[in-house]
Amino acid sequence: MSNSKLSKEVKAWISYDLGNSAFATTVVAAFFPIFYNLYWASGVDPVISAQYLSWTLVISNVALLFTAPLIGAITDISRSTKYLFMSMVMISIFCVALLFFVEAGSWVFALVFFGIANYFFSASNVLYDKILVQIASPDLFSKISGYGYAWGYFGGGLLFLVNAMMSLYPEAFGLSSQADAIRWSFITVSIWWTIFLIPLSLNYRERITNKSYNLLKESIVNIFITLRSISRYKNVFVFLIAFFLFIDGVHTVMALASTFALNLGLDSSSIIIALLLVQFIAFPSTLMWSYVAQSHGDKLVINISIVIYIAIILYSFSLSNATEFYILAAMVGFVQGGIRGSSRSLFAKLIPEEKAGEFFGIFNTFGKAGAFMGPALVAIFLAIFNNSIVMLLPILILFILGLVILYFVDTSEII
Repeated sequence: MSNSKLSKEVKAWISYDLGNSAFATTVVAAFFPIFYNLYWASGVDPVISAQYLSWTLVISNVALLFTAPLIGAITDISRSTKYLFMSMVMISIFCVALLFFVEAGSWVFALVFFGIANYFFSASNVLYDKILVQIASPDLFSKISGYGYAWGYFGGGLLFLVNAMMSLYPEAFGLSSQADAIRWSFITVSIWWTIFLIPLSLNYRERITNKSYNLLKESIVNIFITLRSISRYKNVFVFLIAFFLFIDGVHTVMALASTFALNLGLDSSSIIIALLLVQFIAFPSTLMWSYVAQSHGDKLVINISIVIYIAIILYSFSLSNATEFYILAAMVGFVQGGIRGSSRSLFAKLIPEEKAGEFFGIFNTFGKAGAFMGPALVAIFLAIFNNSIVMLLPILILFILGLVILYFVDTSEII
């Protein structure tokens, strides 16, 4: 199916990912951790400052674990999807922009703004995922979900490339220092994100739902009814268990990337190159995977991606130089978008449309919960065995278990 056959609503949904991915790439993955350590918390003991940053991420992610299903459930019984989505995105954009004004040494303000931005970014994605179910037919979920991730990698990578050039050559951009360049990068993320939010805000039409006059109470009741009716949604929850395991492996691979780089003695410019490789290889690869999913099914794409991730873990046992690290980054870029896009579209096909918000809240809860277990298991294995090869075994186990459980997800009756 060509792009010309996609509705304005769908195109706007896809284009939004070009904007919000800048937060995940420039802010979360790259510049905030660097700037926090070198600028905002420069006078704080490195161990203590790292703990503060870790706790900020833990608090924002735990808050999402408890609120994501509720946010989704509320929008299922009220015409509030667009209002809540826009509000949460704008709060996140505003907090990112505020980072520009945080002075050196003001690490508390930096963490507060970052924590709020991270929470509302993640919470808004619950509704972004839900909107997919509303604007497209199930036979197009695979292609559209893949397009979203693909263009997200491209958009996030493109702005990050500009931001990286700003930090490496600040004078060429009329800036006095690298610190000024990084501060201005937060402003560029806010502007970029806002630009790509506009089409979705103009084109997305709120769907009619049955209005409730006691949103909070009814939403909580609906969540408990769904959990009590687990046998009715057995296929969904089997997939969620598999998703929890393999997406945990995906998160852990990304979390350990910097550790691999440091162990190889790579500098920040090499890490930036690796991150750019992931972004720009992920763009065409995710488009390719979306076509494979559209033709042969999302489950096949997830299965192949997990097998490749297992190969990535095995390959990482023997990393010894920068070139091999770049190959590793390219391999991650090749499969990362495919496994994420197909997970979202397969889940969208399994769930009842009238409960899309509630179920995607649970989906994002499982995804965030998965971000904790893998790194924790790696840390435990490393503490016990003090061996960098042994510490990778839990990640292998997560992928293998996810692959086995995914086998029991019945996709015979879905498109």
